[in-house]
Order: sequence, then C-alpha cells, then structure tokens
Amino acid sequence: MRYTIVSDLPGRLRLRCGPLIMDGGEARGVAQALMSVEGVRVAEVHPANGSVLVAFVPSSRDAVLLAVRSLDVLALPTAEPGIDEASGAIEVRAESNRFVQEIARLVGTHILRRLLLPAPLRAAWVVVRAMGFVARGLSRLVRGQLTVEVLDATAIAASILLGSFDEAGTIIFFLSLSAAMERHVQSRSRLALRSNMITRAETVWAVVDGQDVRVPIEDVARGQVLHLGCGSVLPVDGVVVEGTGEVDESSMTGESRPVKKRPGSTVYAGTALGAGDLHVRVTAPPGVARIDGIVSMVEESSQLKADVQSRAERLADALVPYSFLAFLAILAITRRPQTAMAVLMVDYSCAIKLSMPIAVMSAMSEGTKWGVVAKGGRYLEGLACADTFVFDKTGTLTCARPAVERVFGVGGASEDGVLRLAACIEEHFPHSMARAIVDEAARRRLAHEDELHAKVNYVVAHGISTTVGGMEACIGSAHFVFEDEGVARPAGFVERVVGECPTASVIYLATNHELLGAVAVSDPLRPDAHVALDRLRELGVERFVMLTGDSSSCARHVAARLGIDEWHSQVLPEDKSSYVQELRDRGRVVAMVGDGINDSPALAAADVSVAMADASDMARAVADVCILDDRLSSLVTARTLAQRLMRRIHADYRTIVAFNSALIGLGVTGAITLATASAAHNLSTFAIAAANVRPLLPARHPRGASPSGTRDTRP
Repeated sequence: MRYTIVSDLPGRLRLRCGPLIMDGGEARGVAQALMSVEGVRVAEVHPANGSVLVAFVPSSRDAVLLAVRSLDVLALPTAEPGIDEASGAIEVRAESNRFVQEIARLVGTHILRRLLLPAPLRAAWVVVRAMGFVARGLSRLVRGQLTVEVLDATAIAASILLGSFDEAGTIIFFLSLSAAMERHVQSRSRLALRSNMITRAETVWAVVDGQDVRVPIEDVARGQVLHLGCGSVLPVDGVVVEGTGEVDESSMTGESRPVKKRPGSTVYAGTALGAGDLHVRVTAPPGVARIDGIVSMVEESSQLKADVQSRAERLADALVPYSFLAFLAILAITRRPQTAMAVLMVDYSCAIKLSMPIAVMSAMSEGTKWGVVAKGGRYLEGLACADTFVFDKTGTLTCARPAVERVFGVGGASEDGVLRLAACIEEHFPHSMARAIVDEAARRRLAHEDELHAKVNYVVAHGISTTVGGMEACIGSAHFVFEDEGVARPAGFVERVVGECPTASVIYLATNHELLGAVAVSDPLRPDAHVALDRLRELGVERFVMLTGDSSSCARHVAARLGIDEWHSQVLPEDKSSYVQELRDRGRVVAMVGDGINDSPALAAADVSVAMADASDMARAVADVCILDDRLSSLVTARTLAQRLMRRIHADYRTIVAFNSALIGLGVTGAITLATASAAHNLSTFAIAAANVRPLLPARHPRGASPSGTRDTRP
C-alpha cells in the first residue's frame, strides 16, 4: 500500500494512504496488523481520509513503514469492532449527535416562537418554562444557599412581574444553551478520560490445568481463573479463590490505605495489587467492568477540578449576596425596578462555571494529542506550580528499555544458566530491569517457560525470593541477596563486577543460599534528558532530586551528567515516599516522575505524579499524569501546557469580572437597556467559552523538540 508521510516525529508517524481505499472493517484490520509489529504501542486508522497514526518505540520505525508497504490494497485485513471502539468511539459519536440536535432544537424553537407565536402565547410559554428555574432557586434558598440559581430565578421572576416576557424568555434561552453546553462538556470529558486512562496489559497469566499460561487479554472470559502477581493492575472484576494480598483501591473508592484481600473477597478492575499473590475468578470480562470503575472515579468531579477553578466558582457564588444588596440599594435610591434589575440580569458565576471547565477539558484533550494524559484539572495545576521535580533513575532519566551488558557466573555456573534462571523468575514482574533480562534470554534462545514456581515473595525495590524446580532462589540487589537473604559474599566478586561494569545496575542471583552469579544491566541516559531538564529549569523548576535504589557510583555518574541538585542511592520505597513528604512539609510543591512498582508510594505522596510510557501498570494507575511516548521532553510539553492553562484561567477570570462589572454599571446608569445587558452578558460568556477551545500549544513543532521549542521559550 502506498503512503505519504505527513508527520515524522521520534516514536510517532502519521501517514496518508488516500481517501476511500478502505472501509471501517478494513481500517480496524489494518490497525490490528500494525499493532502486531514489535514495538508498536498505538495504531489508529481513519477510513475517511486514509490517515494512519502509529506510536512506537523509535527503533521500530522501519518495521512500521515496511508493514504498511506490505499491505495489499486489494486484500486488506478486516476486523470487527472491539470493546473499546464499541463502547468508546460509538459513545463519542452519539454524544456529539445528541449535542448538535439539542442546540439545533433550542435555537430553532426560540426563533420560531419569536416569529410565529402571538405575544399572549409567548408570555404563557415563558411563565411555564420559568417555573422550573424558580423551583430550583427556591430549593436552594430553602437550604440556605444563596447561589447563582437563586439569582437566575429572581431575574426571570422579576422580568415576568414587570411584564418583560421577551426579556425573561431571552434569559431562559441563554441559560438553556449554557446548561446544554455544560452537559456536553462533562459528557465528552468523561468519555475522553475513560478512553485515555485505561491501562490494560496486553496479556495476563491464566491458570489452565494447574499451570500458569500467558493469554491475550481479549481472550479472558467469565469464570476463568487469573494469576495476578505483585504490581499488577487488575484487568477484571472477580472473586479471590486463592492467596492473600493488599489492593490499592484508591482509583475507585478514594481510600488511601491498601485493602486486605483473601479468598472470598471481591476485587475490581483498575485497582492495583500492591503486595501479595492472588488467584482471581473472573466475574466480569475486561472492558466493561474496568470502564465502570474509571467512570466512578471521574464522576468525583470535585476531586478533578483545578483548585483555581474551584476558588473562582466559590468566589462567584460568594458575590451573589452582594448582587442582591446592590439591587435593593439601587431600588431604594432610584425607585426604579428596571434600573435596579441590571445587577440581577448580569452575574459572574455563569461565565466562570461554563468557560473554566471548557478551558480545563480542552487543555486535557490537547494534551492527549501530544502524548500527555492528565486525570484531572487539579493535576495540571499542580504540574504548573511544581517547584521541585523528583526523579526515579531507572527507566525515567535512563532509557526505558535497558539491556544486559554482562552476565557473570560463580564457580561452575555458566552465563546461560544464570541468565536462564534469572529470566524464569523475572518474567512475572513488570519492571524495565526485569524486561531487559527476559529479552536477553529470548535473544539467546534460552527456554525457561517450563519451570514451576511456588509462592513468590516480591520485596519492593529489593528483589524476589521463590522456589524453582525444588530449589530456593532469590534475585535482587546486593543488599537484598547478601544481607536480607544471608547469602555468602564470595571474596572479590562484587568488586570485580563493579570494576568491569562501573555504570551498570547489578542484579545478583542465588540458589539454596549460595551465589550463582550476577547480571549487569546497562541503563544509558535518555538522549533528551539533559535538554529536557534545562528546559524545565527555564520554565521555573527550582530543584531537581534523584532517588534510586541503585548503587552510589551509578547514581553519582547520572547526577553529574545531568546536573541534578541532589541525589540519594540505595533508597527503599518507603524512604522515597518519606523524602517526598519531607519536601512537601518544607513548603515545596513536588512533582514525582517514576516508572516502577517501587516508585508507587512516592508517586502517591507527591503533589502531582507523572508516569513514563513504559511504567509498570501499578505506577500508571497511581500517577496523576501519564506520558504516552518515551521522551522526557514530553515533561516540558506537559509543564508548558499546564502553565499556559493557568494563565488562560486567570485571564478569563479578570475578563469576566471586568466586562460584567462594566455591563452592570452601564445598566444602572441607563446607558443600555436590560435586554442589551442580558444579551451582552450571555454572548460574552459564549465568546469566552469559545476562545477557551483554542489550542494552547503550536500546531507543529520541530522534530524531537518540545512544543515550546527555541522560538517560544516561555509558557
């Protein structure tokens, strides 16, 4: 299949293959074919214009282009709609159609009433429609809440009492438009977050005939038993049938403490297994159950609003009593209800409550196009305000796909034997170091799938103890193997490994309390790490801190290369979390960037947390912001986007207060009529809301650079 490269960025290609060369089923088939290419993370194909968008690890670029060229346009693969498309894209289209129809109905009926209905019938319609607004205002008033709903009801009722039915009808029309737009924004935001926040592993371990078998996630069915290890994010709703563990359910319930699970306990999709080992019988298949959990979290809208947005809304509501006082004062002075009503016809809250959510959701939607997924407006605000960035090293500042540099055997142990056993243990754990060992074993064609594992005890940030083929085995850091597990340290071995691989991370392996060997994993810096940190400093970050469980020599080397202000090596997860909390206690606004299970406590403790593209499922579940590509420069994108959003919100607030105050003044002095003031107020609200949809970042940027680039270096 022929194509034209429309956009070519590291890890991201957009191709144009021509319109009308494929239908919807073929587009899904092409997307699935591209997803099967090694290294591809996301593939989207749009049949209308033949657009193909692929996100991948940079080394897979040639394979992606070859896969597209290899497609036969006369025999394209086809596929049926999947869970996400059926429940996501269809829902988005349905919501868009509903919104368009609702707006068309409101505008059409308003125009037809003004043109066709005689004045008495229009007045009767206004009175009937006003009842709902008045009832809502009275219900707020009865509860002692003097909010904008009371102000709206008073303005409508006062217009009717003064015989200004057309003005009351205009107020009702604009309020109905505002309500429709707000419902649409909320619905689209839930759908967008639902599709972008789902973290689902491509495969899971299913128990088949007593053995653990890796199966594709789409093949999981109700009644099947899954084996879930420490660090997994549950892909299903289910019931525990074996094992115990602690599950982080904060994504669904907001409960910060892990919940103990034992046989008979219910577990939910989207929650994270922080400790333990569970066998879970599926009660709801992947997709629906998980989406329900995410929607439950998103609907806690008060938790997702930016604090600046909430403060502005509270201040706008706080101004309502003063509007009533001004109305009574002007009425007492002028004795003219029409003049006094100017302060009722114009309020601040309507514009704030409509325009600011649109600004936040527009920024969140724009962020996803740049590979930045924020789970709420409050997290963008935290990212904009953060003055201290705390980084994990492995997989964050260094490449997300480290590689095995050397394998060392002790005594008669062969390199292949050490690597084969290490891969057998590490394949169950979602960390970049574990993946490096498993990948190297696969490259050397070392089979390790037939071993039978007993209970696995994963010690976060330290290592794993297990039983393989009847032998006790442990693998992990020097501290874990030699001190915690009591394995004898051969004279000169550790010094030899460190001397031959001074910048590598070393993982030691022992069986039956005797050292078998070590695996040195090289972990080069991300190519854009230095530039990204420099740009973050330009954007106001005052301090960089690196916390790592690695050796001091390796940590010192990385810190010196990147100009890190402060670094700590051989740090335990609870120490990472404590240090982040200590920074916050000193008044710092902390952004924590990490990728592994061991980073999860610190991610949860920070003001705002960021997970990189190759982060573990647990880290991505805990994180407030997720980066969808493998570039640290995306942090610059996220920071720039967040800061520009805050500037937009503050500018909106100043504009709303100034413009509406001017309208009130003009209305009170009689310079404009009440109808004009009301119309100008509502039109300005829509104008500000429409302006908030404008992109905060440039449409195009130099290859590999952040959107703020060198031409626009300020947020």
